[in-house]
Amino acid sequence: MNIPPSLNTIIEQQPYPLLFTIISGSHLYGFLSPDSDYDLRGVHILAVQEVVGLETDNETIEVSEVRESLEIDLVTHDIKQFFLMLLIAVLNCMKYRPNKNSPFPRREGDQDSKPLSF
Repeated sequence: MNIPPSLNTIIEQQPYPLLFTIISGSHLYGFLSPDSDYDLRGVHILAVQEVVGLETDNETIEVSEVRESLEIDLVTHDIKQFFLMLLIAVLNCMKYRPNKNSPFPRREGDQDSKPLSF
């Protein structure tokens, strides 16, 4: 994939170090058109002083701009926020474990799901 230099420039100009950045959207899935924007997603690392405390800022950073006739949408989440979102997704997926009321076939040895308590 040819990555336009303006994408690297916007990544390098972020205020916090990036753990990773990916291209998503139409460019990732191969459905791009001549006027497709570049959707970038990533994870940034906040300084400890910004993570610890009662007020948390900059957990999510969004940048939308046009550079060199390319529309770029960049969204990054702080690493703590990123892992919290992963945890929530995993816990949400656990609701769909097999149980005796499921219309889908069960495999031998499957256990009924039990409600999660915290």
